[in-house]
Amino acid sequence: MKKNLLLMMWAMLPLCAMAYNLRHVSVHDPSVVWDPSTQYYYIFGSHRASAKSKDMSSWTTFTAAWKTPTSNNASNTAAFKTNQTKTVTINGNEVTFGNFDAYAWSAAYGNGYNIDGNMWAPDVIYNTAMQKWCMYLSINGPSWNSSIILLTADKADGPYMYQGPIVFSGFNVTSTAGVSYKKTDLELVIGEQTSLPSRYNVGTSWGDRWPHCIDPCVFYDEEGKLWMSYGSWSGGIWMLELDENTGLRDYNVTYSIKGSGNGVTSDPYFGKKIAGGYYVSGEGSYIEHIGDYYFLFISYGGLAAGGNTSDYNNGGYQMRYFRSETPDGPYKDANGVDAIFPTYRLNFGHKATDNRGVNIFGAYGEWGKQTVGDWSERSQGHNSILAAEDGRTYLVYHTRFQNRGEAHEVRVHQVFQNEDGWLVAAPFEYTGEQVKSADIATTQQIATGNIPGEYKLLTHKYRLNHTTKELATPVEIQLNHNGTISGGVSGTWSIQEGTSYINLIISGVTYKGVVVEQTLEKSTQTAVSFTAMAKNGVSIWDITPGHSLE
Repeated sequence: MKKNLLLMMWAMLPLCAMAYNLRHVSVHDPSVVWDPSTQYYYIFGSHRASAKSKDMSSWTTFTAAWKTPTSNNASNTAAFKTNQTKTVTINGNEVTFGNFDAYAWSAAYGNGYNIDGNMWAPDVIYNTAMQKWCMYLSINGPSWNSSIILLTADKADGPYMYQGPIVFSGFNVTSTAGVSYKKTDLELVIGEQTSLPSRYNVGTSWGDRWPHCIDPCVFYDEEGKLWMSYGSWSGGIWMLELDENTGLRDYNVTYSIKGSGNGVTSDPYFGKKIAGGYYVSGEGSYIEHIGDYYFLFISYGGLAAGGNTSDYNNGGYQMRYFRSETPDGPYKDANGVDAIFPTYRLNFGHKATDNRGVNIFGAYGEWGKQTVGDWSERSQGHNSILAAEDGRTYLVYHTRFQNRGEAHEVRVHQVFQNEDGWLVAAPFEYTGEQVKSADIATTQQIATGNIPGEYKLLTHKYRLNHTTKELATPVEIQLNHNGTISGGVSGTWSIQEGTSYINLIISGVTYKGVVVEQTLEKSTQTAVSFTAMAKNGVSIWDITPGHSLE
């Protein structure tokens, strides 16, 4: 199967008018949200790392406090012990919710458990019915004994108070009583049990079948229903419908049993599987409705920078995406391949046997004014994406670098839809460019006569060798006035007059995308930016030094 291709090309303009205002921060697993009352964008990440910005380019860090009935600045060990929600409504009846000590659940095995490094990947959303900011946070345990919990606040930056759990993983009857299903909400969902149903009693083989309850993403669908996707590697990515009035699980929604063994795709407690499974890599799901579709992002591979020659799976984060017309799927890529795996397949690294999911971009260097030397990006992932109220769509992710160890920082790229509705990412960071998503279909941002010139072409491929820290670097090509492409590749190019859509045919493959102006990072110089994708996948970007548009 040929690889998917995302195509991005640039021609330098003379001097730009845009202000350089980048201030980077280190927030792992950044989830982005907009607060209209403060006019700030906020990003929330693992282990309480957070930041805010007025412009999506200059960020300032902060820490959201935890709240309890006796403290507005509770410790990590005290904040998640007592949930404030005491009852829930199930089938019209008010039922005692009980107390669920999320800290005790994850610390059940002892062995020096430290919660400080186990508060993973929160997602924050404003709940309009509750008129509260809702944080969905993973409390991770060492042996699948994790939970996703809800905390609420009156302000986006906190303090946040624990309301109750959404879902638990890792319960069984063969190990310590601290992870008994009796300590979870399982019986609220499936009814009282005299023993743990055999389908859940899998002990240390939990990850072969069931999801790990971390990495939540919560979103409203176009009908106003509230959903949560979650999961990491192992049993795949799953989906639950939430109660809009409480922010907790909707206990009135039922799920049937579908599939068996490791091939289960629906379960009364865990909900509906929408991606992954069979221990295939994939984590950090994020869903956003853009245009006519729900887009599902998943990060494949390991989060490390790579370079471990003893393990070809080391590192390799790549952001892949799928889309669906309905919030709970099915999610498919541009080739029509489902995000759910039917069996184990290696889906990242230079020995991958499966390349499903549109690869929006990957590791690259020697690019523009920023990504040279130590700034070359690699292992980009665990992203969020926001179709913002300002009319733009932003891709927010963390990245590691070619020569900076495991140091990581947040990056933001503007994203557009091509004429077929697929997403393509602007090749440089967002630095205040004025083009909006709707402008692409209605205005021609760059005159046709300003496109021909000498370019450097950067190809993002799927099967990167992360043991050698392989990355994409550019080669020289030319876009000619007669509509041909020559140099390192051959083909043709054309613009849809009156729009910003561009079509390129390279080696017989058609790429559809958009052309806009951008600022070259680490400078105030602008560039004409082409970004496009083919049905079959791989990304390419382009830059042209010394090309005058006069």
